[in-house]
Amino acid sequence: MRLRTFNAANMSEAIRLVRDELGPDAVILNTETSGKAVKITAALDRAAILEPAPLLAQDPMDAIAAALDFHRVPELLTERLLHLAENFLLENPRQALGAALRARFSYNALLDARPERPIMLVGLPGAGKTATLAKLAAGAKSAKWPVVAITCDLAKAGGIDQLATYAKAMGITAYQAKNAAALKRAVNAAPEDALVLIDTAGTNPLKPDDLAALADLAAAAKAEPVLTLAAGSDVSECAEQGQLYAEIGCQRLIATRIDAARRYGGLLAAAEGGKLGFAEFGVSPEIANGLMFFGADALARLIMPQEMAEGPKRAQNEGGTARVDQAARGRPDFGRGASASRKKSSGSKT
Repeated sequence: MRLRTFNAANMSEAIRLVRDELGPDAVILNTETSGKAVKITAALDRAAILEPAPLLAQDPMDAIAAALDFHRVPELLTERLLHLAENFLLENPRQALGAALRARFSYNALLDARPERPIMLVGLPGAGKTATLAKLAAGAKSAKWPVVAITCDLAKAGGIDQLATYAKAMGITAYQAKNAAALKRAVNAAPEDALVLIDTAGTNPLKPDDLAALADLAAAAKAEPVLTLAAGSDVSECAEQGQLYAEIGCQRLIATRIDAARRYGGLLAAAEGGKLGFAEFGVSPEIANGLMFFGADALARLIMPQEMAEGPKRAQNEGGTARVDQAARGRPDFGRGASASRKKSSGSKT
């Protein structure tokens, strides 16, 4: 059971907060009053948390609006997507949403072709940068590209050992770099045709010095910084992170922990705030097949896992293979055969 406490100036305001935060299935367990102020303890049981989003409205535009609302997509972005979807409106609202997402955002997988520049993963502490680097390395190895991994995260306990474990299991070269000069030497030591993947320490984008240090590392390595962002994070915070990390040159983001979140509005908000394109998505903790590339249609399926008609339907994924949508369960099917890009599945498991 998930317990939350709400404080408000009066009872009606407290009830509104409970409903807004926990939804109509919330159960009020305790109420305390002090003068006019009210404190409410409410809960949402496990079944309510895991219950799929409500069945969609019969009107296509209402269906899209309901899905965006469920994912807490910011109001202005919702309006823009609805306007685009209305222009592209097809029989299936998910297809209309896919067309709107395609018009609004760009999609460019890191592993569609061997990147010409080193890839430097940046983001908050705990965003999943090291695991994402390992998944990218596995995908590159499956494409038979030489890979070099470099970590600049020397302060985190176990960070170096974690990367060393991944590198040893996949048979790739790994370096440590404590500053920009050391990073430049490590990049220059890599084979000319190697994909260079750089792990960085978790940073606070609200601190100018943290961003300046990342910018120095990117400049020294002549690398493309790529934002690594965990799904399920606060929407407003994500929008600000997208904008702040874009200031150091981020043009793409990798979304992590897709499988551990139900709402993805923060990802759209970050892409909108920083004018970032979508690269791979982390859909599983497994290294071998934990990354997928989502184009606009697959992203629409993620946001609208349920069709207006009840029951699972046969669909085509973007790679062309048939799969069964998980409409009955209200969750997308990432599958064990998830591909790291449109072309390749990831490589060996560590």
